[in-house]
Amino acid sequence: MIAQLRGSVLEVRLNLITLDVNGVGYEVIVAPDLAANSRMGESISLHTSLVVREDSWTLYGFESNESKTLFEQLQSVTGIGPKVASALLSVYGPNDLRAAIANQDNAALEKVPGIGKKVASRIILELKDKFGGSYKSKSSLSGPWRSQVLGALTGLGYSAKEAELALDSAVESYGKVPNESDLPEILKLALAQSRKA
Repeated sequence: MIAQLRGSVLEVRLNLITLDVNGVGYEVIVAPDLAANSRMGESISLHTSLVVREDSWTLYGFESNESKTLFEQLQSVTGIGPKVASALLSVYGPNDLRAAIANQDNAALEKVPGIGKKVASRIILELKDKFGGSYKSKSSLSGPWRSQVLGALTGLGYSAKEAELALDSAVESYGKVPNESDLPEILKLALAQSRKA
C-alpha cells in the first residue's frame, strides 16, 4: 500500500497531479482546489490511498490523513466508489462532511454532483452512528454564534467552564446544527440545562 508520497510537482491538471518521487512519476487524483494551489516544481507531501481494480491502480491524494481516512470510510458504504467519495471530499472538508452525516443532513449531501436522494440516504444510514454523539456537538459548537451565547452566559454570572458545559448540553438536545437564527432558542435551552445541573 502506498500511504504517503513526498516529491516535486511535475504536472498539474484539473484534478490530477504528477509527483516526481526520486525519479519516479506518480499520477495522483486530488481535489480540484488542491490541484489549483499546486505549482510546478514545488515540493509537496500527500497522504495517499491506492484503489486497485482489475484494469487499473489509481492513487488518490489528500492534504491530511483525516481526509484520507474519511475517503476510505465512505467507500465502505454500499455502492459508493472512489469517485463519489472523492467528489464529497472535494465539496466538503472532513469536519463539515462528518457533521452533515452525523446530523442526517440529506440536503447538504445532495448538493454534491452525482449524489441523489438514495445515495445520500444510504451514506447517512450506514455512517451516522460512526460520526454521531461527540462529533455532533463538536461540529455544532463551531458556528459563529457560539461566542455570542458564551458571552451572554458569562454575562449572567456563569464561569467560562459552566457556560461551555451548558452550551454543549443545549446543542446536544437541540437535535440539529444550529445557526444564527437559532441563537435565542439555544440560549434558553442552555439556561434550562444549567438549572437542571
